Amino acid sequence: MKGKVGPIVRTSWNGIEVERSLPQRPKNAWSERQILHRERFKMINEYCRKYKYTLIPQIWNLTAEYGHGYNAFLKANSAAFALDGKLTDVEKLHFSAGELPLPQLLKAKRSAEDPSKVEVTWMNDENLPRVFSHDELMMVCAYPDHFTAPIETGVLRKNGEALIALPEDYENIGGIWLFFRAYKKDGYSGDQYFGI
Repeated sequence: MKGKVGPIVRTSWNGIEVERSLPQRPKNAWSERQILHRERFKMINEYCRKYKYTLIPQIWNLTAEYGHGYNAFLKANSAAFALDGKLTDVEKLHFSAGELPLPQLLKAKRSAEDPSKVEVTWMNDENLPRVFSHDELMMVCAYPDHFTAPIETGVLRKNGEALIALPEDYENIGGIWLFFRAYKKDGYSGDQYFGI
């Protein structure tokens, strides 16, 4: 049974039925700093909820303890938000996390000959097991007002380089995040941001 009965709340936490008392707090007891923190947390949650049924179950639930990817995603991205809750530093956002290694010397820049494409290079570790050679390079693009879903590039880790076509409206893309997805789509690497 779940719900509130008087000052007691019954709920479930990690599959365990728990009872707890309702917090007692007088009205207007929050300090200005607490109010600011609550507002910031509300804005971060609003951002994270956009990915609750897409990016988080697809990537973050694979790496989070007890499969709670939402909390891991929120924690990883909170540094990108200012004290007032506004997204101020997109370079600190993360769209991927996991155990797969990122390659050494990963670099990306917009192609000088064709600005609708990005030149990406990296150095593969000779000691990396061959199973990683078929990991696929993935990309997320940053527009001024939104971010794309992860884009499959079709480029494999073993290639060591790629010329990737950007999506439509490429002139307005200000940056990209690159990361790798396992061959069997059951694991991911962390991501790295590049301003382009």
